[in-house]
Parts: sequence; structure tokens; C-alpha cells
Amino acid sequence: MFDNGTTGDLTLRRHVDPPRPVTVDISKALPSGGTRFAANSLPLRVRAEGLDLSGLHPGLLYAWARTSTGGWLGFVQVTLTTGNGREKLTLRQWFPESALSPREDSL
Repeated sequence: MFDNGTTGDLTLRRHVDPPRPVTVDISKALPSGGTRFAANSLPLRVRAEGLDLSGLHPGLLYAWARTSTGGWLGFVQVTLTTGNGREKLTLRQWFPESALSPREDSL
């Protein structure tokens, strides 16, 4: 996952094994930056089939990496749904720590 192998300070990059359950606040992780149009003026297809970037979503945390400004990013797998909930998209990407919180599995 980290291209530089064992060089550098490993405490700044940590694998999480096994992956830990987290909750991702998508509105913090992927801010929409405001909408270009009022929601009711968008075509129904866009509202129904576009990704829903709101709410809390369960995810799995695979790694942490420190940023040059002192913050942390978590490498998380999370599944987003479309506005109508019919389709899903699973992503693995880096999210700011402010968008992540620990989650207890209900298994």
C-alpha cells in the first residue's frame, strides 16, 4: 500500500489488521461544495441515480496515514447508494479522520 516500503517513519503510516469497523460521515468526507442547482430543479434521473453524499455509512478501516500538516487520513472501504437506493458503489479511498468514528459490529 505504501510505495516507499520500510523507509521513513512507520509510525506515520499504520496498517490496520484485521480491518476495524468505522462509521463514515459522508457529508464530511466528500463535501458536495454546494449544489449547482436547487434539488427540485434537477432532473428526476439525476436525483434518483446520482450518488447520495449524505448521512452515515458503515465502513472498514484498513490503514492510517499522517499528513504533512499533522492530520490523519484513514483508508476505508465504504459502500454508497444512489438517491433511489437501487444501485451501490463500493469505494476504497482515503478519508479525513474527522469523517470517521469507531463502530461496534452488531454481529
